[in-house]
Amino acid sequence: MIARRSEFAILAIGITAFVVLSIEHDRAHRGTPPSTYSTYDTGPNGYRALYAVLLGAGVPVRRFGHALGTLDSAGLQTLVVSNYDNEPSARPLGVRDRDALARFVRGGGRLVVLDTGFAGSEDIVPAVGVSKPVRAYGAIALARNRYTAGVRSVAAVIDAAFPFAMRSGQPLLANRSGIVAALYSYGKGDVVAITAPNLFSNASLRDADNAAFAYDVVAGHGPAAFDEYVHGYDEDLGFWEVLPAPARAAFWIVVAIVVLALIGANVPFAPPFAPPDADTRDSAAYVTAMAALLRRSRGAGMLVARFADDAVRRARGRNDPQLRHAIEELQRLRNAPPSDAALVRAAAIAYQLRKEYG
Repeated sequence: MIARRSEFAILAIGITAFVVLSIEHDRAHRGTPPSTYSTYDTGPNGYRALYAVLLGAGVPVRRFGHALGTLDSAGLQTLVVSNYDNEPSARPLGVRDRDALARFVRGGGRLVVLDTGFAGSEDIVPAVGVSKPVRAYGAIALARNRYTAGVRSVAAVIDAAFPFAMRSGQPLLANRSGIVAALYSYGKGDVVAITAPNLFSNASLRDADNAAFAYDVVAGHGPAAFDEYVHGYDEDLGFWEVLPAPARAAFWIVVAIVVLALIGANVPFAPPFAPPDADTRDSAAYVTAMAALLRRSRGAGMLVARFADDAVRRARGRNDPQLRHAIEELQRLRNAPPSDAALVRAAAIAYQLRKEYG
């Protein structure tokens, strides 16, 4: 039983090691993950530097890791949502999220959205216009207000822009290709739509007046937060949900092995089998060996004679017909030609006499 349990334990350890090695092999082959517009990301596209700058400047900013439906109870006044396209762990926003953002802005919130393209009425951003693809670099400040204080120009690759004929909103940043950042009111709140999400990135934040513009659009309107839920960071996840799929698969494999081991150890599927012990010998083996020895030494007649003499010795002073009959049969066997049958019969008579007459 101990050996079987050891085998199951070794098998479980082997499978677990195989799964762990598979995870590491998969990670090694996937290479470096793409940099995302997240405050957790330290890569070229990440917003980690901006988040640190805002905290250092005393801005009440934090990361928001919940569904947008909880915005009403989050106590936020400013929310920053950045592009999440082509992210493996992204959580795309839907109709309910659009309604949540609309309620947030109508109630007086400030929504800052950085995306590579806006789709007008089909977009999740309330009342936003339609942007067009462009290929440009940098932009200058057109407005002079609190959103562009200390900003003359910004420097970053521009992949999209709003047309100059945009009917609603106030242009904040623009270049020859169009409007790069626009401000418009919605209900009691404001929306800042920016078509260049890499303006706030780690790689571009120190260029031109990028940091000043980022500070202007995020600070000065109460508690602010960067939406990290869309990038796959969910604060409501438990330990099990955080584990990668291969690790969860390994757990269930080990559970299955343990269950099989318990079933095998406690549920009999066949009668118990005890293998014969090679070192254990009974009287039958001894008798067989002695018979073979006597047959080779031709000592059967000598033994029959000894059995007969022993019977005569035991009969002295006894007047027992049964004893006399046994002695007579032993004498006949003594005078007969030696044989295995005669020896066995003489031994049986001698055993009976010893048992009865001591």
